[in-house]
Amino acid sequence: MKKEKVLLIATGGTIAMRKDETGKVVPAVNGLELVESLPGLSQVAEWVVCDFSNVASCNIDPMHMRLLASEVERHFLDPLLRGIIITHGTDTLEETAYFLDVTINDPRPVILTASQRDASESDSDGPRNLLNALRIALDPRAHHRGVVIALNEEIHAARDVRKLHTSHVDAFDSGDIGALGSIDNGEVIWHRKPEPTVKLGVPNSLANVAICKAFTGMSPEILRIAHQNMDAMVIEAFGRGNLPPQLMKEISELVTKGVPVVITSRCLFGRTAPVYGYPGGGADLERVGAWFSADLSTEKVRLFLSIALAQGMEKRELRKILANGAVDIVNFH
Repeated sequence: MKKEKVLLIATGGTIAMRKDETGKVVPAVNGLELVESLPGLSQVAEWVVCDFSNVASCNIDPMHMRLLASEVERHFLDPLLRGIIITHGTDTLEETAYFLDVTINDPRPVILTASQRDASESDSDGPRNLLNALRIALDPRAHHRGVVIALNEEIHAARDVRKLHTSHVDAFDSGDIGALGSIDNGEVIWHRKPEPTVKLGVPNSLANVAICKAFTGMSPEILRIAHQNMDAMVIEAFGRGNLPPQLMKEISELVTKGVPVVITSRCLFGRTAPVYGYPGGGADLERVGAWFSADLSTEKVRLFLSIALAQGMEKRELRKILANGAVDIVNFH
């Protein structure tokens, strides 16, 4: 029986690290070694290994993500390729996954996986996560589900997932909307279909977008400094999308200059909305022209803006898309 072809793109992260002689965790394992760590992997699939990088994911930036997206597109030119698994660090895993989700339009599965415990730990979660990623890649029902993350026997949509804990193996969660699926006794179980993200394609360049986190007593001067040489600004506000009232004048001036200002929430889950009418409330922000991002995280809004603005998307259309959480019903399969 002919084995299915699966590509492993190794980028680094804890899954590819071991403790050195000082006890510190450092990069040490390449893609082929990851596959060979589980002898059964080569028995069920024909592996192609690409060592894209071997760095901690705090070293990954949007330009790395753009190059990675181009690499994924290049390999998907092979019609025999069943799916792509990407090993990655957990620090920025959800950002890379989302970047790929809005740039890759191939229906075949792209699965990002990682580990919270390094490869020298006897109970490392890396091998099991990698095996589960392979199970998803080989599942015909995984097509048209967008980019997913496979960790701790759960399958999460790139758009929805957040990292909630620094070290626990169950660090990732998708909040009220829930996981896409799970792995049970070696079987892939799908719970729901993903929200259909807008597909923008791989950009040739990226716009400069700043993130500014609001805090009590915040000075408007911080916004003035943060937006310099930026094409847009994402402000992580309180609750439903509310800010200290002293920031309103500066936000209004930014909007007047043509700089999109998008409001997200420091709450991990839930939607922003212009429902409060007091000074600094969401309705006040809407009045001066700020945009709201529904339930999309601050970091993902920043990435979406970076791609969409660089591709020349009209601001009116971009505002409408963000209001729906970058969900496009038209593209739903």
